[in-house]
Amino acid sequence: MKPKTKPEDNQLQLFQAQFEQLLNIDHPLCKLARRIDWRQFETAFADCYCPDFGAPAKSVRLMVGLHYLKHTFNESDESLLERWLENPYWQYFCGFETMQHQPPLHPTSLTKWRNRVGAEKLLLLLTETIATAQRCKLVKKQELAQVTVDTTVQEKNITHPTDSKLYLKAINKLADAAVHRGVKLRQTYRRVGKAAAIMVSRYAHAKQFKRMRRKLKKMRTWLGRVIRDLRRKVPHPDASLSVLLDLCERLHGQQKQDKKKLYSLHEPSVMCISKGKAHKRYEFGQKVSISTTNRGNWIVGVDLCQDNPYDGHTLSQAITTTEKITGVAVSNAFVDKGYRGHDYQGEAKIHIAGSSTRKLTRTLKKRRKRRSAVEPKIGHLKSDNRMRRCFLHGLAGDQINAILAAAASNMQKLLRIFAHALIQMLHSLLLCPIPHHQMARSNTRPPVLAA
Repeated sequence: MKPKTKPEDNQLQLFQAQFEQLLNIDHPLCKLARRIDWRQFETAFADCYCPDFGAPAKSVRLMVGLHYLKHTFNESDESLLERWLENPYWQYFCGFETMQHQPPLHPTSLTKWRNRVGAEKLLLLLTETIATAQRCKLVKKQELAQVTVDTTVQEKNITHPTDSKLYLKAINKLADAAVHRGVKLRQTYRRVGKAAAIMVSRYAHAKQFKRMRRKLKKMRTWLGRVIRDLRRKVPHPDASLSVLLDLCERLHGQQKQDKKKLYSLHEPSVMCISKGKAHKRYEFGQKVSISTTNRGNWIVGVDLCQDNPYDGHTLSQAITTTEKITGVAVSNAFVDKGYRGHDYQGEAKIHIAGSSTRKLTRTLKKRRKRRSAVEPKIGHLKSDNRMRRCFLHGLAGDQINAILAAAASNMQKLLRIFAHALIQMLHSLLLCPIPHHQMARSNTRPPVLAA
């Protein structure tokens, strides 16, 4: 059914102390909670709920607030709810008025809500952070027209793929599927497959590559036998078994020189991407395009680049997404040399690093030097906002994780600015304290410095 209008609906809260009496309402999270337009989320996500079926859903503000907090403070779904119970400021941010002593939902509800809403509508969480910064006069429209675009790899939560690991996992999965359906195979090859995988790693460590290849060939032969045996005994497989058999046949048939190989059975969309890093030659995941403002490093656009396209072919979509989020036409885009030969045909001027600066103004020359500021920004996205490794399933999970990480990065900037304003206010009060008799006469609070 439709979600509740408020996170809590309990008459007992009338007899409890309100958060406004207990908390410091000038805390950065309290300030940010009052500046975010929560109603637009309820309007945008209204069609994601059935109007007259099922139990009443949790409030939209609670779900949006939890996802903001999760990626802002780098928590998992489980640890998020544990910390939420201990932190009254987090509860206030999610719309509660009194202290809660039980988690508001089960951690799996966050996963179901993300899948229900989808990546396209979750982009509103990123849009609202930029709109909040504009309402607080922290970013101007002129800044939003000057963007820096770069790409990075969002790795997937998979083990490093090797042939022996994939063959053994495929054999075990097919054997489990046969047992689950009551099919007796001629031989499962579980025991000999495990022993062969161990010997492959030992031969590779000893640099006995001829013996290693011989064991790999045996494992590949055993996988083919199990596939054919299961195909014969289950001529009309169900949907899940059909998908598993197709993946195993794809793994069995792929060669060393093939492109778009299978690197994971549970995440078949993973790509092998090389970005020229000295410490990490290959990364397994999906390419993500990040757009930031050239001056303030606000993230104004994020796109999932499926199937590892050339960077220059992602520029047009990156600028289109940025203009959709900010509502401001991009006039200048600053990129690195990886975008040479791009196919962008719009009105924005593309500045490629290393090109001639002879006819540029002093301002544009400074902006070109600021292009490299996007690199540490991407590093903070990975280390602070859960973008280093994506734990969500499928391509939709990759896109959702990237969007929420970008929104959380902007949230961190807003919280830092509000915290700095609070420190300035306290510093001014300490330097010029209000006399005690004046504070006793008036019941008003000390003046709050506007963010």
